[in-house]
Amino acid sequence: MIRKSLSVLIFGLITQKSVLYAQQESLLGKIWTETQKNYSGIRAAESAIESSEYNEETVKSKALPQVKLQYQNTYGTLEGSSGGFFPQSGFFNVSGNRNSGSSLSSNNFGSAIAEYEIYNFGRQRSEERSANEFTQKLRTDKESYLLRLKKLLSQRYLDYVFNGAKLRWAERNSTRLEEIHSSSKALSRAGLKPEADSVLTYSSYVQALAMQDNWFGKQQAATEKLKEFYIDNFKVEDYQVSHFLDPEINSFNSEKVNPSHPFLKSIHQESEYYQTKAETERRSSLPSLKILGGYAYRGSGSDPYGNVSGKFTDGFSNSANNALVGLGLTWNISSLHTNRQKANMLSKEAERLGYLENQYQLSMQTEIKALESRIVEQQKQLKKESASVKGASDAYEMYVARYKSGLITLTELLQIRQILENAEKSQIDAAKEFWEQVIAKAELTGDFDYLFTQL
Repeated sequence: MIRKSLSVLIFGLITQKSVLYAQQESLLGKIWTETQKNYSGIRAAESAIESSEYNEETVKSKALPQVKLQYQNTYGTLEGSSGGFFPQSGFFNVSGNRNSGSSLSSNNFGSAIAEYEIYNFGRQRSEERSANEFTQKLRTDKESYLLRLKKLLSQRYLDYVFNGAKLRWAERNSTRLEEIHSSSKALSRAGLKPEADSVLTYSSYVQALAMQDNWFGKQQAATEKLKEFYIDNFKVEDYQVSHFLDPEINSFNSEKVNPSHPFLKSIHQESEYYQTKAETERRSSLPSLKILGGYAYRGSGSDPYGNVSGKFTDGFSNSANNALVGLGLTWNISSLHTNRQKANMLSKEAERLGYLENQYQLSMQTEIKALESRIVEQQKQLKKESASVKGASDAYEMYVARYKSGLITLTELLQIRQILENAEKSQIDAAKEFWEQVIAKAELTGDFDYLFTQL
């Protein structure tokens, strides 16, 4: 029976502890869930990805046959002339001879031209690959952005918790000083202690209230900053953070950099993008072979014998229909040198990013190892800080009883209270420093699970 009762008690304690964990996880997890749904920065990153996907489709559409249509209805003079010219922009052409009739005629012209690039030495595939690389990079950039956003959210949440802890610390200090002031005041009235004790304790109590107001303002400011991600109202008292001062043993001891970490992956994909762009530039200087096809209709108020009619409806007469098919080879010879230099520039940029990736990987590896060493030692520090606070708290309670009994002076009691205050302050500051190291490591490893379940 005793064993059964003990099992039920242990199970109840474990369940209670699990509920605390769930509450803790639900707050930070809920904030992150709301951030993913509503934060404009994430929507902007997603829009950039969608824009790049549309660009991919645009690049792919270049491989389709290109069809151009035109139709003209004109009314003007008809005076033929011999000779040749370049059909540059700003010129128009009139052909034919007028033997008799009107000096003005109506004309109609329509055409359809289709061209299909059948071979371009792999340039189209290279452009498609380059567009895809850019889209993949934007996806990785979004992952990097989410990682930085998690860090920012965790830091603001830590500030919220830290300022809340400091506010409760200030409240405890003011409560202790209020009790000491009440005791010293009563002892002074009884003639057991001098009146100066009451004045001194009142001064210390007012100073503690001022400190309490200061931390209340900081806590309110931290709350407002956190509302950038989570707009619902909440109070410090509603969410007691049990693991801030006494965290669980850090179980994620990975000291290796994840090769697929978004920061490294983004640099690698950018390097790949520049490589494909360089290849595209090299292939752009090669010839292009196309199949060409066209159909044209022409109507004119001028017949083959040079008789010209000025009537508008006669512009649809004397029609001529022509079709033309063939192969076309175009090659911009002058681009050989220019494109080669552009390709060399892009290749060097890809090479630079490759070196930068190696440098970042080494720096991240070193930083993770350093953070892991600090986290392990800071966990030991927090255990000792907790023991120090407990000892100072027990000693303070005993000295309060001795002061009320007239066994010690007010100065001695205030010194003990100051020791307790400093011990609690040191514990809170050490806890914040510990969690800051955890946040920094979470960003470098890309793993925020420990933070979202323990802080």
